[in-house]
Amino acid sequence: MPTQRMLQELKRLLLDTASGGSRQLTEVESDLVQTNILLGEAIGKLGTSFMELHHAVQLQQQRLETVMSSGGVLDQDSIDALKSMQNDVNLHVNTAVTGLQFQDMTSQLLERIVRRVIGLREALGVLSANSFEITPEAGQQEADLEELLANTVDSMEQRLTALENGLWKAVRQTRMESGDIELF
Repeated sequence: MPTQRMLQELKRLLLDTASGGSRQLTEVESDLVQTNILLGEAIGKLGTSFMELHHAVQLQQQRLETVMSSGGVLDQDSIDALKSMQNDVNLHVNTAVTGLQFQDMTSQLLERIVRRVIGLREALGVLSANSFEITPEAGQQEADLEELLANTVDSMEQRLTALENGLWKAVRQTRMESGDIELF
């Protein structure tokens, strides 16, 4: 017959496992939602940037065709317009590059998700490993079972706390506006 202390330890173990696992899965869900939002923003930003880039290049091409059809002589107006168009092209390329930097943030989120899942699997592995030490045929003493249960609870709490403390909360991205990314 299990003792009151053993039942309390078992209850604590089950509650800790359920609440710790639930917290980690909630964080995984939150990270996945945030990743989806970031990917949506990145795709939208890239799509807009490439369409604007395409438009700027078309305008530049039209201006060059006009210059070529008029004998290939560049007047100051055409030179200024082409320089302005080149600046527009550079701006749109930089905006597209900035959109590509969303990959860094999504990578951090996905890495954190993987670490949460691994940590949760390891914490649940404690339960699995310690369950093999319970052998009713061997006639374990209640004190031994109470100690095993208490050790399992402590180990689970330590693993879940370490998991929670080992993961940062915010995804870091620096100089997002600058377009500072190496493409090739």
